[in-house]
Amino acid sequence: MRNANNPASQRLFVKSRASVTILLLLSLLSAGCIGGDDAGPESVVADGDEGPKTLEVWYTFNADSKEEVTFLAAVADFEAANPSITVEATWVPFENADQVFMTAAQGGEAPDLVRLSNDQLGKIGEVRVDGYPLLEDLRPHLTPLERAQFDPRALSAMHYGDALLGVPASQDCLSLIYNKALFDAQGIDHPDENWTSADLLSAAENLTYGDVQGLAMPVKETYWWFPFQEGFGGHLFDEQGNPTLDSNGSAEAMDWMIALEKEHGVVATGTGIESMKTQFISSKAAMVVDGPWNWAMYEASRIEVGQALLPVMSESGLRASPLVTFKGWSVTKQSSEKVAAVDLALWLSSAGVQRDFALDTYTMPTALELYDDEELTTDPVISGFLAQAREGTPAPSTQGMSFVYSPMGTAFNQVYTGVATAEEALAAANIELISMLAGTEVADPFPPVPGYRSITITVDSDPMAESYLLVVDGENHSLHPDSADCWAADASLTCNLTGMVPGKMHEIEVYASSGGGDWALLHELSASTEVEDVLPPAPDTSPILFAIGAIAVSLVALLSFLRWQDARAGRTSSRLAHLYVAPALLALAILTFYPVFYGIWLSFTDADQTHLGEQAWVGLANFVQVFTASGFLRVTLFTLVWTVVNVAAH
Repeated sequence: MRNANNPASQRLFVKSRASVTILLLLSLLSAGCIGGDDAGPESVVADGDEGPKTLEVWYTFNADSKEEVTFLAAVADFEAANPSITVEATWVPFENADQVFMTAAQGGEAPDLVRLSNDQLGKIGEVRVDGYPLLEDLRPHLTPLERAQFDPRALSAMHYGDALLGVPASQDCLSLIYNKALFDAQGIDHPDENWTSADLLSAAENLTYGDVQGLAMPVKETYWWFPFQEGFGGHLFDEQGNPTLDSNGSAEAMDWMIALEKEHGVVATGTGIESMKTQFISSKAAMVVDGPWNWAMYEASRIEVGQALLPVMSESGLRASPLVTFKGWSVTKQSSEKVAAVDLALWLSSAGVQRDFALDTYTMPTALELYDDEELTTDPVISGFLAQAREGTPAPSTQGMSFVYSPMGTAFNQVYTGVATAEEALAAANIELISMLAGTEVADPFPPVPGYRSITITVDSDPMAESYLLVVDGENHSLHPDSADCWAADASLTCNLTGMVPGKMHEIEVYASSGGGDWALLHELSASTEVEDVLPPAPDTSPILFAIGAIAVSLVALLSFLRWQDARAGRTSSRLAHLYVAPALLALAILTFYPVFYGIWLSFTDADQTHLGEQAWVGLANFVQVFTASGFLRVTLFTLVWTVVNVAAH
């Protein structure tokens, strides 16, 4: 039995623990070395088996909202219809859902399905990790008739380049919302589709009295500027996608917005997005420019609310055209259950679920059949916002759209504070946006896996046929020449059928029609695809483990050396002192020193989001680019002066 009071025993105990610690750290270090081989892509058979599956879904509906309740009910219905599939739903905030998703995906922790808006796709679409995109191209997963059920504008908006990165489930935009009681109290006619900007301003001035404002709108917010920029004849981008923030009419739109507060006084000073809603709910504002996402909240405040189209601008004769954003469900590239994930995406974007969302939450649908749904078309709110969306401008799914808010925020602050005119501020913002785009790299398109979820068939054609109908497993798949991916050669017809399930034998029927609506069965055949899905390689953590192991071993060696020096000098009163401080030093080294040194190393490479994991050594090239950039000395001098003054003032 060891005597705890025996000094020799204590030394043996400490040495034993130190030895065990060193062995553990060496094993961590060796794990980094052993795991250093590059992992290749992983093939996964995503077949039609009915075994248990679990799908992880990230949604962005507000917590405890009607939208969340409707969404979770739709998920429960999907699970009931697919007993072998369990859905784990996780809420993420919409404002930074794209950044949270990119961070998770870069670490190999992406969900199977995520709700994103089309303007967020522009930021995600260029990101590559080990050469792979973060989102799956859904073109091979959907049949032509599945794609055809959606509004073409919505489906187009969910593309990034040629790749289809989401299934559109909803759309939204700004519109004019007003308090009927405040209008009636002043004897002012309600807004209608014939209203002009002069009518809006006149009504706002007459409705501004006491502590009531005629209008509540965040006049410095870029998103609220978009409709009026279009109304004055300006555009964010030209047809080639080049920034045109300073196009004709853009400065006039900015001046008009800011004048609502600064000159006319119909908007309360400093009104922001949240204070806008507060003013309207408390009947301190007669009108707001807002979207359907807040309609339920306004109704719940017991206000008699009305909706009208944004006005025609008297100065140009053009109607204010809000930016229309489309939200949908995207399947991640890392998902090993893409077939089930696509099924869930289609379920959540189906006409039935969209109808529930429209009736419960005033969410505008994208399913074409709902545009003629009697219950929706007779609802003044839903039909009113859909009419506004038809007057809107679809948000571009481009990198430029994801960058536009930063330079525009600066421009608005400059004009609002009088530092620059609208023309000067927008010209500078446009130059900055062009510079930001020039500094980004464009990733190469990532083609779908050939043959994955697709089958190519060739059949004899009918010389009298005008059109062909393809039916797969009893369901209409596509029409030729309308939507099917078919081509005729000699006396044959070849078709590429998408949306097939790997490993499943599909029964295919080809019908021909010579006109008049009659279809005759031309061919029957069975076919399947055995092409497997290809997943990105698992993140290579060996460099991180090696670095952490090296840091840990170095710390142990340093502390052991210091302990030996203390013993040699006779400082033996605190033999365990170094062991006590070791955990804190280790945590400090891993959480502080490692990220700093890793960042320094990255500064000597060409690392960026378009090719993470593929960075190459470029030496001092990045530093040369920064030091020789125009304005570097001016910005550096300004920063130094500001720092000195700020420190002195405190």
